[in-house]
Amino acid sequence: MRVASRTVFDFVRQNGATAPVETELLYQADDPFAVTMNFHAGGSVATWIMGRDLLAEGLVAPAGEGDVRLRPHAGRVLVLELISDQHVTVFRVPAGTLRKFLDATYRLVPPGSEHFDADAFVSTVLR
Repeated sequence: MRVASRTVFDFVRQNGATAPVETELLYQADDPFAVTMNFHAGGSVATWIMGRDLLAEGLVAPAGEGDVRLRPHAGRVLVLELISDQHVTVFRVPAGTLRKFLDATYRLVPPGSEHFDADAFVSTVLR
């Protein structure tokens, strides 16, 4: 079982100009702690995986200390920073869109009821 949503995030260029980027949000019940974001731009797809809890925290206060950071900005907008060795990529994210997506994930797997099947994970890795 999964939740999927397609939306548009605004990529923020270094000069402050923005460009729309089609973004797919994915959540799967068999990986209940993670959210996958696929960014479609220029004929390619960049995939980032981040914690569902981080996204929920970032709706109300700055969250994330590593490669993914999210913080509220200007009312109904969030700032998402994706940090790699070579770049810091910044997006403006509609807070309502992310909130609706997270609410749908909570209906599928309520917060606190997540379960990680370590045996299944190990058997998948060792195939």
